[in-house]
Amino acid sequence: MVVLHFSGDIFQLGTSLSEKERLLSALKLADASPAIKAILFLNSPEVLGDKKYIRFVKEAIKARHGQSPNVIQAKSHKNSSVQLERLTNMITQLVSVILASSKLVIVGLEGHIASPFLGVSLVADYRFGTDEMTFQPSHLKLGTLPVGGLGFMLPRFVGQEKARDLLLSQSEVSAHDLEVMGLLDGHFPQEGFQDACIRKANELADIPHSAIKGFKAVSHPYAKDLKNFLQYENTTFLNLIHCRKSERCL
Repeated sequence: MVVLHFSGDIFQLGTSLSEKERLLSALKLADASPAIKAILFLNSPEVLGDKKYIRFVKEAIKARHGQSPNVIQAKSHKNSSVQLERLTNMITQLVSVILASSKLVIVGLEGHIASPFLGVSLVADYRFGTDEMTFQPSHLKLGTLPVGGLGFMLPRFVGQEKARDLLLSQSEVSAHDLEVMGLLDGHFPQEGFQDACIRKANELADIPHSAIKGFKAVSHPYAKDLKNFLQYENTTFLNLIHCRKSERCL
């Protein structure tokens, strides 16, 4: 099993081309290894959080509209006018790699999870959260799309009407409620959470590899439709951001 732990600035990873390639290359190498049957994603609390995501998007909008200094000279995602494009491209590529993987992909979520990161997690085979973990409607606070494929994946789990209610509700959703809806496969106490996820991943990795490959081969018949949706979602999201300066689209 391979464990990938996200800490620090997730948006530097999402908008730095070199760091993005390191992550995607590591995932492809793991997928090519016959000794590996599962890939576990973990995050430190708040790395995928609502506040950081909202701050990132607001700063990106300012940079996109030329309201931040040193836009041209920026070497990191900060003050870069193309950081939104890089982030949405990163999400699309990560989803594509997860969909194409022949390994079991398991996600452990800690903290208050922003909309796009919940969307990406729904492409994984298993999802676990801490008892305190929540889904935050970040897109409503920003007046934008949820992105991360959430608008595509959520109706597949809960149906169109419930997905509508979740995406248009300004209330956070608890780990307990997410599990009841089938969006989480379980939730554990914060203390020892990552160890619990590792144990669950190891148990799942005991499934015969041929059975895992067979399951993966038939479990994502919607892969092409999701990729097309993400392209449409990214274009719509960026168009909405582009016209926010004049407020014509809001």
